[in-house]
Amino acid sequence: MNNLLQNPVKISIYFVFIIGSLLLAYLTYANLDKGFIFNDEAYYLSYYKNKGESLSFDRTNFFRIFRFLYTPNVYHFRIISITTLVLSNFLLCFSVFKYLNLKNNIFILSLLGILIGFESWSISNLIIHQYIGNTILVNTGVSLILISLITKRQIVQVLGGFVLAFVLFNGNSHSIVLAPIFAFIILCDPKRWKANIMWFLTGLILGILIYFTFLDTLDNFIDQFRFLKDYLGFHKKQHSKTFMVFWCIYLFLNGILPAVITLFILWRSKFSESSVKVLDKVLAVIGMITLGLFIFSSSWYIFSFILFAHLLAVRFWASKTESKENKYLIILILIIPYCLAFGSQTWFHLRLPVYKYYYFLLVFICLIRLYKNILWMSGYLVAVSLMIIAFPDTLHIKGWKDFIFTEQTEKVKVNGYDLYLDKQRKKDLEDLRPYLQNQSNVIYSSNHLIGYLYILDANPPIYYYFPLKDYMHYIIKKLNKTPDDYIYIESNDYPFSPKEFVPLKFVNHPEHYKVIKTGRFTLYLPSQLK
Repeated sequence: MNNLLQNPVKISIYFVFIIGSLLLAYLTYANLDKGFIFNDEAYYLSYYKNKGESLSFDRTNFFRIFRFLYTPNVYHFRIISITTLVLSNFLLCFSVFKYLNLKNNIFILSLLGILIGFESWSISNLIIHQYIGNTILVNTGVSLILISLITKRQIVQVLGGFVLAFVLFNGNSHSIVLAPIFAFIILCDPKRWKANIMWFLTGLILGILIYFTFLDTLDNFIDQFRFLKDYLGFHKKQHSKTFMVFWCIYLFLNGILPAVITLFILWRSKFSESSVKVLDKVLAVIGMITLGLFIFSSSWYIFSFILFAHLLAVRFWASKTESKENKYLIILILIIPYCLAFGSQTWFHLRLPVYKYYYFLLVFICLIRLYKNILWMSGYLVAVSLMIIAFPDTLHIKGWKDFIFTEQTEKVKVNGYDLYLDKQRKKDLEDLRPYLQNQSNVIYSSNHLIGYLYILDANPPIYYYFPLKDYMHYIIKKLNKTPDDYIYIESNDYPFSPKEFVPLKFVNHPEHYKVIKTGRFTLYLPSQLK
């Protein structure tokens, strides 16, 4: 496609993508030494720090796969993590545009991946965990597959299979993403699909062998699933299955059902020109609604945006000028975010936005391939521009991170390296240091406190647990310890639930415990504590 769009719009696209990428990169890197997420980030970092030797119920081994990138300097590790992520986004954009044979400065257009990568994560929880890790693996693996199809070099197909093999271990529930990738390899090149699959499987098997040779043992991997089987019984008491039911309902009603109905109507009309024109009008209305929601109700626009993306994919399939190979690629891009979000134990509309990059890529492709009208791309650029303009607000709002970047002014040593925290958390650390520094057995009232343990080199019996007394009895027994071997810590903000877990009723000998009030915390210390 020689002309991306009319020249003024092309210049606008280049301007927005270049300026947006540079601005968001600057704001992100300039603030990566500030703040610390005391629940999730500390949880993920604990596995790297302890080399995965601690008890784990999780179905992910991200800390084994990406350990070669790890550094105890949290600031540097954040830089490494977000850089790897946005570069994988860039690589996928570049290979997709190359596969689609776009000829208008693919390098600049691929900056879309970098821009959306920075914006999606908003300087938050950036160290490599299973969600960022699988995005990196899938982006890289799919890019290698596309490069193999473009260059006809099978060795690149092997590399794609090798990279994607680690998805099996990085997040077990997310490994369903391999199914649509398999289907794409078969469908996109019918004449050579057997050879392509053979080379892909060769890489996949090689990756599995490498994993169990150098990163983990088969026994440990199986033990994780045995532990998971026991853990799920406690999980049901803490998290109901309701969220997963709603997850599926949201996906079906918001994306799948409208797309299927639209495709059926087009099929019944034999994809007539008049029915396609009606769909174009419907898409124009939904596009305006999406942009309106984005401006006035940004927390809910994702529902309309997903519907818009699905119907655009149907419209792309109705195109008589696009090859089947291109249409299969569009479907793959549409499906990937659902696979990566599957089993993440949070609501559909909360987890999916971190994968919105795939939707922005899909919508961009559809707009430049299907429509010549300047208004279509103008609406897209308005949405992206608003995201860029709003990004600096990240520095001034608390959000789920529970801290404000501009208040992170106090230098604190974390793993021996400087990191800036707010005055309150620095005081918290000094209040807790005499009691928790280097302590090996600590049970905390909430996952919001694991950050204090991480910084003070204190260790819990298990990272991320539910404050259920029967669950903690199970964990403690598994470690061949007793409740009286532990220090208990609770905060004023996140205390133990009195209906479930009362430390002095949980231990066998409460008379041997001393209760200490320090700052915003209450500590229960066993008498044998050194």
